[in-house]
Amino acid sequence: MEPRFLFPHRYKFIGWILAIPCIILGLFVIFNDLSFDFFTVQLPFKYFFSDTFTSGTGTIHATDEVSVLNFTDEIAAIGSIIGLLFIAFSKVKVEDEYVSKIRLESLQWAIYFNFALLILATMFVHGMAYFQVIIINMFTPLIFFVIRFHYILFVKK
Repeated sequence: MEPRFLFPHRYKFIGWILAIPCIILGLFVIFNDLSFDFFTVQLPFKYFFSDTFTSGTGTIHATDEVSVLNFTDEIAAIGSIIGLLFIAFSKVKVEDEYVSKIRLESLQWAIYFNFALLILATMFVHGMAYFQVIIINMFTPLIFFVIRFHYILFVKK
């Protein structure tokens, strides 16, 4: 049976090239509050925050206007997601029933494992640290899937 919703095999390499630097950049953004000046954009309009956030200079409230935004974290997140999707859902050189079975089992395992960890984090992590858990949780299902799929397919044979 021909897999219908998979990217061509060459996208896997593009995914690795995109995902690795973006994941590293994202970790630096989360843990070291890194931002690059060349990703700073002056908006032609005033942007209103819809919630209360804490920034390096203090608290920003819903009524505050912002006209300068830095997109370092958005670039890291979008690049990581696209790269991981390319890695996870690109065809292998020989795409047969065994690979399809491993792909399905790995996806199911990754979802179970991810949500088990999320349940544990919900019980034991609180405050703003939990917000970081939720941010990281956007990427972990794909990461767990990629690790298990490639482990079963190429290492465990």
